[in-house]
Amino acid sequence: MVAGASWEIVSRGTYRIVGSPRTWEQRAMALVLSAGPDAVVSHRAAAYLYGLDGFRSPGLVEITNSRHRRRHLRGARVHETLDGHLLHATMRRGIPVTGAARTVLDVCWVVDDDLSALRALEEMLRRRLVSWPELWECLVLHARRGRNGVARFRRVLMRRWGKRPPHGHFARTVQALLTDAGLPEPVAEFPVSAGAGRYRLDLAYPDAMLAVELDDKETHLTDKAFEEDPVRENRLKLAGWLVLRYTWERLVTDPNVIVEEVRTALRARSCAA
Repeated sequence: MVAGASWEIVSRGTYRIVGSPRTWEQRAMALVLSAGPDAVVSHRAAAYLYGLDGFRSPGLVEITNSRHRRRHLRGARVHETLDGHLLHATMRRGIPVTGAARTVLDVCWVVDDDLSALRALEEMLRRRLVSWPELWECLVLHARRGRNGVARFRRVLMRRWGKRPPHGHFARTVQALLTDAGLPEPVAEFPVSAGAGRYRLDLAYPDAMLAVELDDKETHLTDKAFEEDPVRENRLKLAGWLVLRYTWERLVTDPNVIVEEVRTALRARSCAA
């Protein structure tokens, strides 16, 4: 007896008041609490809590937990991760659950076709549960790790959005990629004088004089850019800057190459100093 009520075990370390209604949500919450402080409902179960079309009926409770805390839980499928910060946990119906972007990624892994994944994406966007910057950042950071579902996730994002970068968020996504990989955070829109010109670098490591320039077709395939871009780059190089250039498609298809090239450049500039 606790405070005059009778209790019974639901799962390891969790209890319910005898006579209270039994629900799937109650079971999910009990299993999350049993799994540990970092555990969240994920995959199909998360899609159910978001109320996504195609996941209207509750099934087996799926949970993602930190690696090395994985434990067998009767009535649950437990996944593990080394990157708990990328789960972006939130609450749905009072239960800890993966963030909307991560849930779409996990749905891309568990469904059998792109159309089902696209419907989940469309519903998240229509209900304003997720933004495009969140989706692209989720893709890039998980693609760097080779996470399950990334290939389909990339396909449905590019089918829905296209191959052009989201306005104003290209540099932010690259910045997040580099810092997530353990590199120093680059400075955005760094002002620099080179020769007779004054410019702003998309991203820069000023101490290493390393510039990361991000090219998109709308601004760099014009007649004006065709004439001015080589002049700008030559002036930067003569002023001592090393310039690395990347496209949006390169970012979303092979982010690890960008990380390793920037890492190599930083090491080389440090050794040369």
